[in-house]
Amino acid sequence: MKVGQRGMDYRVVADENVAITPSLDAICRSLVRIPGRAITTDHLKDADILLVRSVTRVDQRLLMNTPIVFVGTATAGLDHIDLNYLSANEIGFAAAPGANANAVAEYVISVLAARGRLPHILAGGGLGLVGYGHVGRRLAEVVSALGGAVYVWDPLQSVPDRYKSPSLEHVLKQPVVSVHAALHATQPWPSRALIDEDEVKACSGDCLFINASRGEIVTEAALAKLGRMGAEIVLDVWPDEPAISEHQLDRVVLGTPHIAGYSLEAKRCATNMLTSAITGEKIVQSASLPDTIDVRAFETQSVDDWLRALILSHYDPMVDYRQLCSIATDSVSADAFEVLRRSYRLRGELRGRQMRVGERLPESTLSACLALGVTPLAGHGIESE
Repeated sequence: MKVGQRGMDYRVVADENVAITPSLDAICRSLVRIPGRAITTDHLKDADILLVRSVTRVDQRLLMNTPIVFVGTATAGLDHIDLNYLSANEIGFAAAPGANANAVAEYVISVLAARGRLPHILAGGGLGLVGYGHVGRRLAEVVSALGGAVYVWDPLQSVPDRYKSPSLEHVLKQPVVSVHAALHATQPWPSRALIDEDEVKACSGDCLFINASRGEIVTEAALAKLGRMGAEIVLDVWPDEPAISEHQLDRVVLGTPHIAGYSLEAKRCATNMLTSAITGEKIVQSASLPDTIDVRAFETQSVDDWLRALILSHYDPMVDYRQLCSIATDSVSADAFEVLRRSYRLRGELRGRQMRVGERLPESTLSACLALGVTPLAGHGIESE
């Protein structure tokens, strides 16, 4: 059997964190959901399709002597997939690049709001981006639209001149640094341990350093040095993930359990991309009526305070940080980390929402909202400046 030839009759095994959408449900004869780290060859003995996320290693050891004809990963990263084995055995494959790009970008913007760095961006301050894939592109777009200066280092991507930085060192010198490189072994710039203690010497002592890509890209030694320098460290991904050591947890000012891309929209989009690859049919993302956000109570505040209130009223990453800390003894065990991810209540994205405004919303505030993809309800007035 080859995918795309047998209609709505597939036997599917999926990581339990893969969203089940109408498009996926429609093609399943059976669907078994299993924690991603627990998927074994035995689970695949009667399956046609395997859908995973980043925590499942898909290779010969997992797939040999199984009837799997298609593997899909609901992620952009591919380091957990043995593509050579899939190709050699004529097993179909698809990923979901870009599905969570806006979710991760909004996570970073929420971190900036929570750590008081929005005024810096709105005033034209610099943000250094390591990596210019789907997430990096989206974050650069949003930060630039908010008025920030974006500096990007990615020797494997074509970076627009307006963002291109001459070196990794120049990017790391920015007051805010956000890491979004893919984990890969491509020479001459493999990304594993890309940022070590020698590289972070370029960082300023008061920088905000965010890693929402993969934990292996920034070494433990680099994080330790950043901590000694006094930098504010924010981690969504961790060097020893899924476990978090006591030292790592003590070092951060904000930490979350690898959920930066965990939005309802991102999860649905990823599943629909995989289903489309299976069926060969284009799937239109089902639209729901956008949530209305009433922001009239914020309108007497400055643009800085208004935007911060809007962002954090929608999603405050400190809530996730407190929950992470609440399950820690000294460290966070791998099992506890996975429980948090499995039980995570998916958040909605700001982009696509509408806001109910009064008659005194300044144009500068509107511009900031539009940068995030939030629009006023039709007929609501905007005050000229």
